[in-house]
Amino acid sequence: MSDNKPNNTSTSDEIDLGQLFKMIANGFNRLGLAFLRVFLYFKKHAFILIGLIVLGIAISFVLSSFVNKKLKTEAIVRPNFESTDYVYDVVDEIQSNIFSQDTVFFQKMGLSVEDLQGFRIEIQPISDPEETKEEAQQELEYLKLLQSFKEESFVVDIVRSELTKKSIIAHRITFTYINAKKGNVIAEKLLNYINNNSYYDKVIKTSKENAEQRISKNTLLISQIDNLIDNYTKTLLQNNTEKPGGSVYMENESALNIASLLTLKNRFLKEIEEKKSELTEQTEILSVINMGKPQVFKKPFFNNKFFLVPTALVVLFFAISFIRFLNKKAQELNV
Repeated sequence: MSDNKPNNTSTSDEIDLGQLFKMIANGFNRLGLAFLRVFLYFKKHAFILIGLIVLGIAISFVLSSFVNKKLKTEAIVRPNFESTDYVYDVVDEIQSNIFSQDTVFFQKMGLSVEDLQGFRIEIQPISDPEETKEEAQQELEYLKLLQSFKEESFVVDIVRSELTKKSIIAHRITFTYINAKKGNVIAEKLLNYINNNSYYDKVIKTSKENAEQRISKNTLLISQIDNLIDNYTKTLLQNNTEKPGGSVYMENESALNIASLLTLKNRFLKEIEEKKSELTEQTEILSVINMGKPQVFKKPFFNNKFFLVPTALVVLFFAISFIRFLNKKAQELNV
């Protein structure tokens, strides 16, 4: 009795493995049959499907001939005075009023709702090129230098100016329209509307005054640095005693770092140049870097809504075929 137990176990294992391989083979056979049935289905209805696709494309071209060709104008702008959120809100407001055809809103700009038929406004950021390692290293050294003067009030203004400059990103505002004669004019009026804001008018005025004061203060600081360096040079000429290279000790025994002062002077000169540029460029909420010319607005073929016509016809055919298949199976059950 005990000798038969191992043989029975081995035979049972062989039967289980045989059934497993048989089930796997049946699964592959069914998968192959399903693939062949799908292939035969497409082969049987190939002419119908091709005809539906051709018909859908023909309908798409016919419909597109009745639609007016759209144009677009792209404006490259830069939001000033941390006004990015405001600009996005105003663009959304304008587009919402175009959709709702708010007559009163556009009358204030001298526009009519009829002129805005098919008009659309969109905004999106333009990513800046990455900062080079050399520029990043220079900025780091400058910030370390400013740390030596952290008790001075002007340092806070400089750091704030640097952070603001880093946060400014250029944007692209796209105007799409149908009326080729009025489209560009409407785009300019909408830009003027965005730039017309009483709050930012005060900000622009204050910013201008601050820039002028910063130029004046930096000029004074540069003059003081020049005087310190001149006095240091005269002291070296008059006194032959040896002193540590690059430093002179004043009455209060504090060391004067000439190299740091020269670096700071150059930075003040650069900031004066930047402030003068701000006075020239940042005169509005949006600085228009480039106002493009009208051009034909083209969508990618697969994003075109008329591409849906042939797709819809093919899907409809599959749906009808599936319903017919279900109806046939149902009739077989009734029999």
